[in-house]
Amino acid sequence: MVIFPRAASLLSIGMLCVACAPAFYERTGTGKFEGRLRLEWIEPDYFIYRPDPEDPLVYIAADHTQVRPGLMFTDGGSVPRPFWSIPQLGPWDFGPGYIVHDWLFHQHHCKDPGWEQVDFDRSASLLAEAIKTQMVNDGKEDAAVAWAVYEAVRLPIARELWDHGACTRPPAKALVRPDGQPAVPVVIRTYDFGH
Repeated sequence: MVIFPRAASLLSIGMLCVACAPAFYERTGTGKFEGRLRLEWIEPDYFIYRPDPEDPLVYIAADHTQVRPGLMFTDGGSVPRPFWSIPQLGPWDFGPGYIVHDWLFHQHHCKDPGWEQVDFDRSASLLAEAIKTQMVNDGKEDAAVAWAVYEAVRLPIARELWDHGACTRPPAKALVRPDGQPAVPVVIRTYDFGH
């Protein structure tokens, strides 16, 4: 989960470190997204990512590490609402990258297969790389945004969540309505890569 608890302070630091963002961005690699990403709405700012059975989302990092997000709850990027109006700081502006990052936290908390292959610092660098990949693909590169998000997900509160967060699994099947009937998932956003 992307954490921005001290975003104002972080943005102030970013202004002081004008050289940090471009240098960071330059040394951050790019990867490749494949598959389809679909989200099921649960309640405001809370969704289920359920992998498409025929074309699941996969992120292939610059070093060929593959991240295949599995079934999980997500809130996208946990960007404080006051920052949503800033270009590229909305909670879904980098939806595929945020799904990859949320999966790494979920995988770590639930000890799902491969959880031991990614540590806290690597989760942040994979997010930064995924964001840069999306920026390059969309032609909207912004080194300061990529650097700010990277720094935000490395704050102590994010580390605390990594170390002590709970494993919470969504239902394997569709949610049930109060009347006992299966709920129809509401697809909020679909990303298709390579289609």
